[in-house]
Amino acid sequence: MGKMQGGRFLAAVLTFVVVGVTAASTAGGAPSESAQSKVRLPKKTIGVMGPVNAAEIIKLGTDATVAAAKALGWKTIQVDPLGDPAKMASGMTSLVNSNVDAIVLTTIEPAVIASGLRAAKAKGIPVIDTHTQTRSSPLFAGEYFLSPAREFGLLFARMQKDLPRGSEIGMIELPQFLNAKIAGDLMVAAAKRAGWKIVARHDTDLANLVADTQKAVGDMIRANPGIDAIWGCCDFAPTGALPAIRSSGKSIKIYALHGIPSSISSAKGGLAVLEVSEYQKGGIIAMDELAAFFATQNPIAKRTPKQFVYKQKIVDRANAGKGYPYPTAPMLAQFKKRWAKLYILPAS
Repeated sequence: MGKMQGGRFLAAVLTFVVVGVTAASTAGGAPSESAQSKVRLPKKTIGVMGPVNAAEIIKLGTDATVAAAKALGWKTIQVDPLGDPAKMASGMTSLVNSNVDAIVLTTIEPAVIASGLRAAKAKGIPVIDTHTQTRSSPLFAGEYFLSPAREFGLLFARMQKDLPRGSEIGMIELPQFLNAKIAGDLMVAAAKRAGWKIVARHDTDLANLVADTQKAVGDMIRANPGIDAIWGCCDFAPTGALPAIRSSGKSIKIYALHGIPSSISSAKGGLAVLEVSEYQKGGIIAMDELAAFFATQNPIAKRTPKQFVYKQKIVDRANAGKGYPYPTAPMLAQFKKRWAKLYILPAS
């Protein structure tokens, strides 16, 4: 090969390499551990808010988000709106006015915090919504959650094994949250296909979840003596339903989405069948994305990066003795190991 041809070949190779590196750096999502040497992570303050920390599954998510921020050497400002939409709106605004560097939400509908979202956008504060599906918004920098259809599908497959055609079912719902509304709609359609009869439905009081569920399930059992099972949209359903079921003296199981640590004992006793997933992983992924953004200006992925998979399983009497399958600590440990390879963390 002549000198001129060799020079052209080398130039072409160099151009390909530069273009490839540029494309990789702008594709979105956090960098791989082998993609770069360690970079210094700047100190940041992150706003954290869920709708109501009294709901165990929400607190599971917000606690994981706070723990991930702490692992990165960051501070957090946390707001608990106590389930009040007005306090969610004012809480979002207060986080923006506190000049946090980013905000990570746990299942907050964008319409409820619309003014705060616009203010965050104006100030250049990225907002990531995590945990369970809400309505999408262009004002969310990222939206990280497991598909409601996947959650429901796993539980439904188990119900099909247990409940014959003609079974009567009562439903505990929470339709003000999109994820729960989708699950409820899926249950109604699935019951029709399976030949089950929905004999009662109840929209739960968000401010009084457990007590309201207990009363509703008791009413369902008394009004429908032949009821065979209770279906619950959410984490609180077993805690509320089981006292009413026990009081009735009937052998009725509750099948519930969003199993939480405190409900494992119910499954162990054989009265509950739970769908459990890595719900809190979305908040940790949000911190992973924010770390890459603040350290290298890597674009924040709009959806959960494909490298992260949400694990899920059914927990019942057969495996409940092993405990809660997805505790936060080992989940976060995997990310901490990754961050130690990628970043020089700020001093605490």
